[in-house]
Amino acid sequence: MTIGEMMRRTQDRVERDQQGIPTYYDRRVLRQADEHDPDWRARLARHDAALETGRFVPWAQRESVDLTGLDTHRRSEIPDDVLIMSQGTAQPTRWRGHDLFKSVFDFALVPMLLAEFRPEVILEVGSGNGASALWMADLAELHGFACRIVSIDVNPVPVTHPSVEFITGDARRVGGILPADVLARGPRLVVEDAHVGVRGVLEFVHEQLREGDYIIVEDSVGKASELREFTAAHAGAYAVDTHYTDFFGRNATSCVDSILRRMA
Repeated sequence: MTIGEMMRRTQDRVERDQQGIPTYYDRRVLRQADEHDPDWRARLARHDAALETGRFVPWAQRESVDLTGLDTHRRSEIPDDVLIMSQGTAQPTRWRGHDLFKSVFDFALVPMLLAEFRPEVILEVGSGNGASALWMADLAELHGFACRIVSIDVNPVPVTHPSVEFITGDARRVGGILPADVLARGPRLVVEDAHVGVRGVLEFVHEQLREGDYIIVEDSVGKASELREFTAAHAGAYAVDTHYTDFFGRNATSCVDSILRRMA
């Protein structure tokens, strides 16, 4: 697609879907003066190519894409210094007075995903201090849907919430810890944030998830081998939801290529 075609498509979207109000990104696309900036043109080309592949893309296809101009370690358009500061500098991002440790990107992405998906149950593996489960429970209430949240951690969690069940146990033995009916109802969202036993967790939930359910793997750069093996073992079953991973630019999230939708 040419720059001119992209400009026309952007203008049409702004007028049709955004009541004529452009984002900062829209404004940049629509500025003719930038079309000869090689870095900007490369960025536009990446974004246009991503749009052409569609919303749901196989993990292996995402991993193999040409990464020219990106941080090849993280396969992300977020510069390292921006990512480092995105959880906060003077203190972490917070929720209900508790440290949340979410990047500003994920702090925006997760509420949008919950509002669209409206899960009936969320399984969080890796509670930390409990703030993330509280946050998601409050988001479900704000968006007006009932949601059971079950969160496990190897250490006891010092907070409570009427919609959250905190369970103490080792994620490496997840199948023996959780109630048998935890994923019996859907839609289902699984959030893996324990950083141990990742492949085992993924295989456990795979047996219970159904088409349309989601898995979010947090801080996934260091978990690429587990994701590669898991998605290869279940070819065609999962795809990266690029609407969220690329919302602020390619993999502008801590969940690099790891906001996964069950496709079959």
